[in-house]
This record gives sequence, structure tokens and C-alpha cells, in this order.
Amino acid sequence: MSDQKKSLAVLSYGNIIEWYDFSLYIYFSTYIAAEFFPTESRFVSYTLALATFFLGALVRPLGGLLVGWLGDRYNHLWVINICVIVMGVSTFMVAFLPTYETIGVMAPIFLIIIRILQGLSAGGQFPGLITVAVNRFSSRQGFVVGLIYAVASLGLLLASLVGFIVNSVLPEGAGSLHWRIPFMLSGVLLVIYLWLSYKYKIEYSKSTLGNPKRENVLYALLQQWRAIVAVICLTTMAASLYFLVFTYFVNYRIESLGVSQNSAFLVNTGVLLLACILYPIFGNVADRYGYRKVFFYAAILLLILVYPLVALLKSGNEWFAILSLVGFTFFMAAIQGAISPLFASVFDKEWIATGCAFAYSIGNALSGGAPMIAEILNHYSQMGLTMFVLGLMLLGFVGIWMLGKLKTP
Repeated sequence: MSDQKKSLAVLSYGNIIEWYDFSLYIYFSTYIAAEFFPTESRFVSYTLALATFFLGALVRPLGGLLVGWLGDRYNHLWVINICVIVMGVSTFMVAFLPTYETIGVMAPIFLIIIRILQGLSAGGQFPGLITVAVNRFSSRQGFVVGLIYAVASLGLLLASLVGFIVNSVLPEGAGSLHWRIPFMLSGVLLVIYLWLSYKYKIEYSKSTLGNPKRENVLYALLQQWRAIVAVICLTTMAASLYFLVFTYFVNYRIESLGVSQNSAFLVNTGVLLLACILYPIFGNVADRYGYRKVFFYAAILLLILVYPLVALLKSGNEWFAILSLVGFTFFMAAIQGAISPLFASVFDKEWIATGCAFAYSIGNALSGGAPMIAEILNHYSQMGLTMFVLGLMLLGFVGIWMLGKLKTP
């Protein structure tokens, strides 16, 4: 295996750490709501916990801009490596945070600070990997980026599986151990990552660009505003669907539909495993038949089927709910596999990492509010979830239309 492929493989494992860490918060948000944002209303406490998740996502554009700029000037792999370490350390710290009962208002403040560190890290790591893939595997961009998404989904799958195991093993009276143990495990994952980097002697220090372009970064981004807006629209749409299906629906089924935690985590683990298989498959299909064409077919079918899929999820029948989640996963993998290679390829080569990371991170910052918005809409309207998904798809059509103006594949 070449040194470049070794580097990409180890950093892809780092991607598992990133998404394991980032998704833990939302999986255990009901516990976090009770221990860091206690109020007389469960809805208010839960909404505050989701708002904190959103706040961590809002700083991702800053992380994306900083990491993308550093990657374009020096070395993409080096900055991705720093992001993985920051994410691992900050997530491990969550396991030892005192709760509101212990130190009062300082507890949520410390939690918010850690979420900001996580958001800065996540803002640059994932789009950095997309940039590396598009640059080095130009003939099979869809398939390789699909593999990256599959690896990212392994992080969520691991978090979901850990949630299932912890809730199965620990008694109900175990208290905060239900969420502290999964956060502690992030430290083990980080140690493995550092060992792999040392074992395979991954080189992060060499400059990849030689003579980086020195024009003002803000001027360069303004020159590509159409590509930035298009990627923001598409990323917001796709990432919001991702958060809905793989994170929010877990807690929604537990809190609103009365599904047991073990059942909800087990089903979620299964659909995540399905997503890991589907992402590279649809990426390969998009390579062969065209990214925009695959997007249109998948998006139109989802528009037609969104109402029955939501109805199945809310039916209270476990098998109907599984059918709904499988349907959402299928369409989401097709959409994500089709559009993700475009996130980097639409930008000028000199600023590919900066543009991709900045636009992608803004979209993910906005999508970080998806669980909170879904909870509020669903709380006040029976059609809330359906209308939210329809709105996301409309945003996706706007983004793909703008990319068409840029003559993308």
C-alpha cells in the first residue's frame, strides 16, 4: 500500500472517531438534558440540550475556513490529523464533566465550551477528507467519497451499538454511567488512532502545494460565491436528513412513541449498517450515470413517498417503523452518494480545500439545528416532520439547480 493510501486509511479511521464523538451527544441528549439543563418541563430541557448541539454546529464554518486555508497553504493531511486529536480529547473530557446538581450553571457552560471545540474540529476534518479524495481519485470520485461516508457512518454505528450495549448491561439505577461510559470510550479510540499513526509512520509535515497562491482568501471565496451557495444548500439538505434519520428519530421513538431504548438503538444500528453498504454503491452508480441525474431520481421519489414514510414511522408498529427507516436510509444514501463528490470539484484547484470546507461547514452548521427544529415542529403539528423534510428537499433542488449553472457532471 502506498504512503498516500496509508495516510488516507488512518485518517479515515480518524473519521470514525470524529463521528462517534460528534453523534454521542445527540444519542444521549435525553440524559444530558436532565443532568445539565434541568427544568420542570421535559420539552424545555430537551430543547435546550438540542440547542447546545446546534451551537456546537454553528462554529463549524469557522473551523472549516481555518482548516481549509491551512490545508491549501501547507498540508491537508496534517490539519485533518490535528482535528481528529482535538475531537478525541474534547469528547473524552465530557465523560468527567460535573452536572448542574454539582456545580450549577457552570456545568452547561463547560459543556458548551467543549461543544464549540468539537464543532471547530468537525468543521475541517470531514471536508478535508473529501478534498483529498477528489484530488487523488478523480476517475472514481463518487465511489471513494461514498466509502468516506460509509466510514463516517461506522462512527455513528459504533455510537449506536455502544448505546445499545450500555443500556442492556447497566441497570436503570446506574445514573450518569449510561452516558459517561460511551464518552470515556472515545479516549480508547484516540489512543488506537495515535498508535496507528506511529506504527505506519504517517507523514503529516510535508507541504503538498509547494508554492501556495497568496491572494486574499476572502476575495477568492467571493469570486466563487455561486459554488459556495450551491454547496451550502445541498449540504444543509443532506446533513439535516442524516441527523433526522440516524439521531433524532432514535430519541423520538423512545420519548414520543414509547419504544424501549434497547430496541431503538438496535434498529438504528441496523439501518446504519445498511447505510455503510449503500453509500459506496450509490457513489459508484453516480460515477457511471451522472451525479445530477441520480440526485433527481432519488429526490423526486423521496418527495412522493415522504408522507407515507413519516406515517409508517409514527404508526406505533415496530415493523412499519423499520420499513420507514430503511426507506429513508435508501433515499438518503442515493442523494448523498450523488452530490458529495461535487462539494470539492466545483471549486478552483488553488482553493479547493478552503471552498469545500467553508461551504460544507456552513451547511452542517445549519443542519445542526435540524433535531431541534424537528422537535419543535413535531411538538406543535402532526405534519411537522413531513413539512420539514419537504422543505429540505426544496432546498436541495435549489442547490442542484445552481450547480447546473456551473456545468457540473
